[in-house]
Order: sequence, then C-alpha cells, then structure tokens
Amino acid sequence: MAPNGDPADDGGHGARLDRIQRRFGEFAAEYAALPLYSSLCRHLAVDDELAGLLLAAKPGQARPVLWLAAVHELVLRHPDSLAAQWYPSVIGRGRTPEGDPWPDVRRTVLDHRDEVAHTIARRRTQTNEPNRAVHLGVGLAVAAADLADRPVALVELGASAGLLLGVDRYAVELTGAVPTTHLGDPRSPVRCSGTDRLGVGRQLTERGLGLPRVVGRVGVDLDPVRLDDDDAVRWLEACLWPDVPGRVERFRAARTLLRTDPPEVLHGDLVDDLGTTVAVGRQQAGPEAHVVVLSSWALSYVPVERRLELEGVLHGLSQEVAHLSWLSAEPPGCVPGITVPGNRADDRGGTVVGVRLWRDGRELPPLTLGSCHPHGQWVELGLGEQRRPTPLRR
Repeated sequence: MAPNGDPADDGGHGARLDRIQRRFGEFAAEYAALPLYSSLCRHLAVDDELAGLLLAAKPGQARPVLWLAAVHELVLRHPDSLAAQWYPSVIGRGRTPEGDPWPDVRRTVLDHRDEVAHTIARRRTQTNEPNRAVHLGVGLAVAAADLADRPVALVELGASAGLLLGVDRYAVELTGAVPTTHLGDPRSPVRCSGTDRLGVGRQLTERGLGLPRVVGRVGVDLDPVRLDDDDAVRWLEACLWPDVPGRVERFRAARTLLRTDPPEVLHGDLVDDLGTTVAVGRQQAGPEAHVVVLSSWALSYVPVERRLELEGVLHGLSQEVAHLSWLSAEPPGCVPGITVPGNRADDRGGTVVGVRLWRDGRELPPLTLGSCHPHGQWVELGLGEQRRPTPLRR
C-alpha cells in the first residue's frame, strides 16, 4: 500500500504526485460552478510544489478536499491573511473581490507552509453537513414506516460532532414538487432544503409518513468532536465548501442549536465498536426502541472487507435487537445489499439512499430509495425499490 492510500506506488513519488494533480484537475472540471475552489484546483493541477503537500496525507486521505480544508482552516485562523478576502466564510457572502484568487492563496500558503503541511499530515476530512437531513429525513421516515409509534434510537457511524443526529430538530423542506413537503421542526433555526425531483414528499404525505420520535442519539467516530471545542469545530467548518451559499451558515446554526444538549459521540471504530454504540443508544431510548443505524459518506473511507464485516455485525445485532434498521446514504456500490438505482447514481458525486431492515431476527428485502446530491441539494427518491444487489465498489 502506498503512503497516500493508493493500492500501489506505480513508480514512486512522481507517479503519486501525478495522480494527486490529476485529481485536482478532475475536481476543477466537476465543480466548475464553484468560483473559488474550481480556480484553486485548476492551478494546483499544474503546481507541483503546492499540490505536493498532499503527499504527506494519511492513507486514503490524499484528496483535493483535504488540501482545500487545510487552507480553509488556515484562513479561518488568520482572517487578516491575503487569502482570507476570497473566502465568504471569513468576510461574508457577496463581499469577495473579482479576479483570480490564486496569487493571494498561493502566497498565503507559502507563508504558512509548515502549518498547512502539519494539518494535512495529521487530519482527516470530516464533513458534518446538516443539509443531508433532506435525504436522511426521507430515509428515516421510510425505515420507521412499520414502527411509527415506536421510539427511535439513532446510531450514526462516522458521526464527527453528531450534527446529523439532530435530523428531527431541523426544519426540512422538499421543494420543487407541489405542494412543498415539510419534515422535522418547522420553527427550527436550522433550515435544510432540497429539490424533490420525483415527488417523494407527496408520496410521504399520501401515506401519512413522517419522522418518528427520536429518543436516543449516539454516534461513533475515530476523531469525535465536542461542540464546545472551538478548535475541533473549526476543522469541521473548514471541511465545508465556502463557495456553496448557506453551508457554513447552516453549520453554525446547527452547532448553536445542539450545543446546549449535544448528542453523545463515542471514540471508536464504526465496525469494531458498533455493538457498544448500539448498547448506549438502547440505554437512552429503552430496550424496545427501534434502533436505526445511520451512515452517510462514511463507508467510502472503509475498505470493502470492512464493509462486509459491518454487515456481519449488523446481522449479529439483529438477533438481540428486535427492531433494527440500517439507513445508508453512500456512493454507488459502497453498501452491501443496496443496488445502484438506474443510471443517475452512476454520475460522479452521486449518492445512493437505501434501507436494510431486520425485524424479530429476520431480514426483510432491502430497499433502494434512489439517488441524491451528496449534500441534499436535490433528491430523486421513491418509497423503496427492491432489487438484486450489485457488487461492492472498491
């Protein structure tokens, strides 16, 4: 295994740097609508010196988003730096200058090269995007459809600070279809919204489905974040993309809302420590609670064999937890037993939403709800399609 997590070194340092720069170019093309991040990645695709900082990343982390997060964190700590004027998260939405941000960003990174390199070497990307409540809210309503009156213990894998464990405490809107569908708390200061392309909101309304009563909330993460730890929370904020309107503002609102009553996030591995985490959730919600295990873009960082081990752990838990569900929102092919819905989720960056259900020790047929934008900007979901699973993506 190569130091950056690639399966082979393919010629050493130069080949690894070529792959890194190719990924920067791909990111720039895929997210061309982002004026800041697409511009930076276009330059990084041909700047050996600064792109090479990613060579120090932990296994599996040599991705453009880690470089971008490390520099975002730098400007959040140094709001008077040259680069900071290009970041809406620092100076405010609509106040960034016209022109090319690269000269100022490059100068700032060179001035703080050791800081950026240190961040890249020790950090992992952690994205706590509350707007994922859009598709996770739909999935949670479907997972609990047969147990609507039973309290839920939410258990999140790779939870970071646990912001998604507050899904029912946010105001969630499915827009575009008529009428607009609302989930969660309509009075919440945390506003989450996504375009409902296939009318799943109407389907939920027609079937009388909504979010269940969440009583227990617990997560597990290799690097859990306390909401009262300003330094750790700043890293989560740095992993957000400042180009996307509303992301940073929504994150800050969610932190403020949950900070007074934060969910518990345990330090541990999402496979090895799942049993312990579920036990804590059941202590909070009661032994008869419906346990919903939630994973959202966590398995993409987990090797295929560990995903299969996770499936095995869940099968084992189903023998002691009478009402168990696994709600997943992951890249295509990442979740055992969940299919790729048509061609939509094959699009780069797509997310597949699926539900696996165990009731009284027996697994029901898995449900593929559809695909969505990874941050909930749009959803193409239905109330469940049972299909033959596809092979796991490596």
